[in-house]
Amino acid sequence: MTVLVTGATGFIGLNLLYGLGDDHDAVAMVRPTASTARLPDGVETVEADLSDPDSLTAALDGVDSVVHLAAAVYDAGAMAGTNTAGTERLVEAAAEAGVERFVFLSTIGAHPEVPADPDSPYQQSKLASEELLFDRDHPFSVSALYPTYIFGPRDYRLTRSEHITPVANNRVLVPPLYTHDEYNVVHVDDVVGSIRHCLESAAAGRHLITGPNLSYKQVLRTIAQHTPGNCRVVDVPYGVARWVVKPTLDALHRVGVSPVPGDGLVQRGDFGTVREDLTERAPVRQRSWQAALAETVAWYDSVGLL
Repeated sequence: MTVLVTGATGFIGLNLLYGLGDDHDAVAMVRPTASTARLPDGVETVEADLSDPDSLTAALDGVDSVVHLAAAVYDAGAMAGTNTAGTERLVEAAAEAGVERFVFLSTIGAHPEVPADPDSPYQQSKLASEELLFDRDHPFSVSALYPTYIFGPRDYRLTRSEHITPVANNRVLVPPLYTHDEYNVVHVDDVVGSIRHCLESAAAGRHLITGPNLSYKQVLRTIAQHTPGNCRVVDVPYGVARWVVKPTLDALHRVGVSPVPGDGLVQRGDFGTVREDLTERAPVRQRSWQAALAETVAWYDSVGLL
């Protein structure tokens, strides 16, 4: 099976290319300006861009299946053009090329059973892509994957650095004096395995990839177990932060002692949590969330980032 992978140089794309194995002939679709230095040795590459229909037609020549990972994640201005219009161009080119399977990496907030954030351009762009895939007829099978918060090795873009480096660089951390965050963590291997499952079994439809819902304390303490040094995570209950620490900091701010008020101490961050009945779902056997965090830390350490 020949598989065209978009977003091949990204976090999930790299892990997929290293994990596909010999059963698939992977073709990494890269933009002309992209570096291919981190791709596996010997992997075939083809230059194409989601904004260029002719390049997509050429890239799909001889391809049996498409794994569409490419997306604009942080640039809100590029999301409509890349995530929605780009997906539409790729879908049209795939239909003309006669591919058999189209696997699409979505986001948890685009799943029909998970409320989408109307203020998130990224989620809204993915919802628009969903309409292109599931509200139209296609000559190929369509599979969509909805992961929560992904950890794992090969995070060259340092998307998880904000969680790991504070633990590695501090002796004491006190949640929720920073923020009151909640997480749902999955291993990147779960995503790679689910993609392979869709390719190999033609498992059409929508597939959640979720772990258990976790507290900030659970995440920090697990990271602390594996980072160099001896960071200690000391828990301060949210109620204490809200009703004692915040008012104190607000009062100090009013008299000019504290440079900031206490609002930041009671902010709540959500990194992919879902309803309890939607937790720990995947079309494949999952790795543990502890392994996801531990192996991410080990990779950061191995490349000299800790």
